[in-house]
Amino acid sequence: MQRVSGSYYDGRRFREGTVGWEDDIVVEVRPGRARTPLAEGLIVPGLWNAHTHLGDAIVTQELKGTLEELVAPPHGLKHRVLAKAKDAVVIAAMRRAMATMVRTGTTGFSDFREGGLKGLKLLYAAAAALPIQGIALGRPVELSYDPREVAAILRASDGIAVSSYIDWPRHAIEKLAADVRRAKKIFAIHCSERVREDIDAVLDLNPAFLVHMVQATDADLERCADADVPIVVCPRSNAFFGMTPDIPRMLGHGVELRLGTDNAMINTPSLLREMEFAYRVARMKGGVPAREIFEMALRGRRLSDSDAPSGIRVGARADLVILDLPGGPNAFASLVRASASDVRLVVSEGRLWPAPAPSVRDASMIRGRRRGVERSTR
Repeated sequence: MQRVSGSYYDGRRFREGTVGWEDDIVVEVRPGRARTPLAEGLIVPGLWNAHTHLGDAIVTQELKGTLEELVAPPHGLKHRVLAKAKDAVVIAAMRRAMATMVRTGTTGFSDFREGGLKGLKLLYAAAAALPIQGIALGRPVELSYDPREVAAILRASDGIAVSSYIDWPRHAIEKLAADVRRAKKIFAIHCSERVREDIDAVLDLNPAFLVHMVQATDADLERCADADVPIVVCPRSNAFFGMTPDIPRMLGHGVELRLGTDNAMINTPSLLREMEFAYRVARMKGGVPAREIFEMALRGRRLSDSDAPSGIRVGARADLVILDLPGGPNAFASLVRASASDVRLVVSEGRLWPAPAPSVRDASMIRGRRRGVERSTR
């Protein structure tokens, strides 16, 4: 069993104690310090990035232009760049973005993946060597409905996520969403980002969640709350285009909020940075408790496991982040000011990041095996 000690989040508050795991499951949560813990500090569940476009990481130039010019399908900058890029370059860019997530405490993400079936294959290739869980939501190559293409994407993915209701012909998006429902997979959609959209038409598609909703009215938010449809907010991405989500207003209407980093060409996919910015943006609109912002960075896990606990529990996945931060009553405030340098250790599915260096004994064994291989090949 491997253990960490410090102040751990139990879903309500922080308690002093030790968390232990075997393989990829938490098997021990108890008071007291372990004799030789792997790390000590503030222990929280792995964060979940509820909305990403990781393929965008291939775009590294300074960005100029409107939302439509940069990201809107089918002719936005990112779509033009992705259409011309070599597969290996796209894979490498996504892998760098995923490594950034793990380094900064994110152990899971939900990606809106462009490029049809091929786009999904590139995403899986990028994630193969990294300790991170991904929800892959594909989409058709064009803004049109092809039942054979949709069936292939659904077989290869966790569901389908599209750009916006207003981007699609109505009959096409309705058929697409119906196919996803029949397959019992996830359907998600951006909504009311550029302009306000018809919330009733969008909710009729039975989405698992919506993204953005910065142009939503109070009545729109009430409809989402009544329908029990969460909203993923991406404050840094919205701010890049001169908008900000009204987080206190959304919460005031009873909407469940989750946190995402959106386009990897606009934002580094760090939820630590997103939490800090979200807290500041919310403060401009009246403010919300730091704990609420932190919980927003955890709730995306419900997409993978509807029964996922908000805190660290025996029997849960061994996804943990240990930060060099104090516990106690100010722990939540510390979390929304945390940076990558505060991360001491990440445990994702029981795997350590960064991986521990080999001991002196292990290193000598590795050198011995290497010399043996060299002699055998002479």
